[in-house]
Amino acid sequence: MDDYEYLVMQGCTILSEIGCGFHIAGFGSDGWGFDVSYDMSALVEQLPELLKGLASEGRGEVDFYSQGVERTVTFERVAGAYVLRCHSRTSWKPSPEVEYVDSVRMESMLTELASTFSTGLEAASSEISMLEPFRSWRGEQWNWNTGT
Repeated sequence: MDDYEYLVMQGCTILSEIGCGFHIAGFGSDGWGFDVSYDMSALVEQLPELLKGLASEGRGEVDFYSQGVERTVTFERVAGAYVLRCHSRTSWKPSPEVEYVDSVRMESMLTELASTFSTGLEAASSEISMLEPFRSWRGEQWNWNTGT
């Protein structure tokens, strides 16, 4: 995991080069203008910690630190859903500031992100796809609760 962030950045560059796309939206915006080569790495870098926090405490946070995006989304599990709150550090203001996502749907989206990231690297014949945690993200036994 010492090289995890570097590997994620390299993986995002590879996925961008083979034409993969990535779309993120919410809080009143149909698209946050993310690109695969840089912006997606901000999310994937934080994915294991997000998953661990959601599994252990029902809470987590992602800092979308990319210039121009600059917002933080917090996650809190309440009843059968996650309450997501968005805090902007730019002139853009989320409207609404709070969204609710069914917990099964949220967990499915995070699992699919990890799996698709790894599968894309495998399709690109990248050696990164064989390293952990990326290899595990493709497996049927992948556990979103631990990120492994």
